[in-house]
Amino acid sequence: MITIGIVDNDRFALPMLDMPLTDIPGPEICRRVRAASADIVVLGITSYSLDHYRQLAIDAGDQGLIAKSVTPKELAEAMRNVLVRPFPGFPTTEQAHGSIVSASARRSRTLSKREREVLGLYADNYSTA
Repeated sequence: MITIGIVDNDRFALPMLDMPLTDIPGPEICRRVRAASADIVVLGITSYSLDHYRQLAIDAGDQGLIAKSVTPKELAEAMRNVLVRPFPGFPTTEQAHGSIVSASARRSRTLSKREREVLGLYADNYSTA
């Protein structure tokens, strides 16, 4: 589930992503958003331990992480604050975008000659047999 915190003229100003989603976890959604854009602030939310998901949220490009158990007042304050600056230790949207794009480029360059050959065969519709 993606919880929308603030909507401005039909544009999501602050998507809040649940960390342990079943089909596509929040960090993966954030990574995809972050790879495509440095403009969207993302806030992670979880009912699990913040310590458990903190580094995962940072690596995915979130600007903050909060517990679902916060009060409505704390939630509103966290939303206002994260739109101004990332939580301590979290990257800015620009930093996160740069990291995600760089990591993606590094991964694509790290395929071995054999891996590239096998992918080429798949592209030519060869089977694993």
